[in-house]
Amino acid sequence: MSFETTALRQQDVAPRGKLTLAQTVGFVSVTLFISTEVAAASAASIWGLSGLLHLQAVGEIILSAIIGVPALYAMVRCGQLAFAAETDPENN
Repeated sequence: MSFETTALRQQDVAPRGKLTLAQTVGFVSVTLFISTEVAAASAASIWGLSGLLHLQAVGEIILSAIIGVPALYAMVRCGQLAFAAETDPENN
């Protein structure tokens, strides 16, 4: 590996600008909105399934873990994608 290939790789990486207040408000609001929708859908599905299947407390906890972990992943991934979209220089 030579010095020239290292210099070319550093040029290929696009520098990100400073994070502005508008960008922060944008990605936080999108993340909160989608996370609220995901949390409401998860809670409704847990409530509906536990009532339909007549689950006891342990069953509800297990069902909450089964539904809650993917919902939490969806919320985190939504935040990551919203941040990437708001800080992308081509979108601003």
